[in-house]
Amino acid sequence: MKHPNPLMLLRIAQGDALGLAVEYAKFPRDQELKEKVLRFEHYYKHPTHSLQPGAYSDDTQMSVAVAEALIAEKSTPFLSVPTSVRYLASIQSSFAESFVRCFKRDPRDGYARGFQTFLEGVKDGRDFLDRINPVSDKNGAAMRAVPIGVLPTPELVYYVAGEQAKLTHHTSGGLGSAIIVALLSHFALYSDAPMSEAREFVRDFLKIPDSEESIAPWTGGPVQGPGVGIATARAVMTLVTTETSLLNIAKTAIEWGGDTDSVLAIAWGIASTRMREDLPSFFEDELEDGTYGLDFLRDLGAELMRAYSE
Repeated sequence: MKHPNPLMLLRIAQGDALGLAVEYAKFPRDQELKEKVLRFEHYYKHPTHSLQPGAYSDDTQMSVAVAEALIAEKSTPFLSVPTSVRYLASIQSSFAESFVRCFKRDPRDGYARGFQTFLEGVKDGRDFLDRINPVSDKNGAAMRAVPIGVLPTPELVYYVAGEQAKLTHHTSGGLGSAIIVALLSHFALYSDAPMSEAREFVRDFLKIPDSEESIAPWTGGPVQGPGVGIATARAVMTLVTTETSLLNIAKTAIEWGGDTDSVLAIAWGIASTRMREDLPSFFEDELEDGTYGLDFLRDLGAELMRAYSE
């Protein structure tokens, strides 16, 4: 790994907490709130969500779950490309167990209502796998895929990103968006080429035409609606290949609107590998600092990088 990023999980949480205040903002009702967020002085509470300023949402908690699964399975199926049914079941079981464990130990709002109810009702990973109906094409599989970039080859990244996506988003949009996000993360961590070349890396690895919509630049407007999984991947790819700082990424994503916390969580998780700027102090001072807050995220990110840098 050429560019280990021990701050990956922390930056995911900070982008998540910042963008959460204006997620699917409505105008003119939320114009004043958006202007406050763009001053980069504090985190703010969303007008209708229960999470408090500085709290992170499902984007970060699911990324934590993926990171913990990757660390736990370092010496097993993730370091080869398994083809047997037994290995497929093992990978999916590891992720499912981690999803449930992370939610049960730290229940929080912020998930899609149906999925949160599902997590509240399942007992463990086996129960998750037995009961899940993985038909979503939204961005839930993509929002948790950034840590998968630590895997040592793009082939492994492709395989594992797809397997974890199948648990909840076994659709073309769900799978494709998760794979694109994970490959962008891998490029940031392992390549010496500038981030401006990441789109070409994804295009060439996936062997898709340059005109393919899934990798077309995002031209602005809210990241939302049908196909929000691929829309999110496109928006993130545009941000990490064209912007030059984390704050510029935040400004652009917030101006676009839509699912701002997911876009920012993903984009900051990837871009912070190359963009090491100092941030305004509130990003750390006001981030949640409980059992699974600031220090936990910093430590987990460092542990993830150690596990795959050896």
